[in-house]
Amino acid sequence: MSSINIKKLSIVIPAFNEGETIHLILEKVLNVNLGQVNKEIILVNDCSTDYTQSAIEDFIAKNKSH
Repeated sequence: MSSINIKKLSIVIPAFNEGETIHLILEKVLNVNLGQVNKEIILVNDCSTDYTQSAIEDFIAKNKSH
């Protein structure tokens, strides 16, 4: 049996009017320890009408080290 060596996990998160909660979701994803596996988070803002976009941008600015 061969072992699989995963180097990156892509996580797709759809968001629609999640301005109030998107930071909670992103914090949980960032806090998951995957060992040597890098995480790639892909956010899809599906035409939100609230402040989802600015909430995402604020989160990214505050968490650039991740």
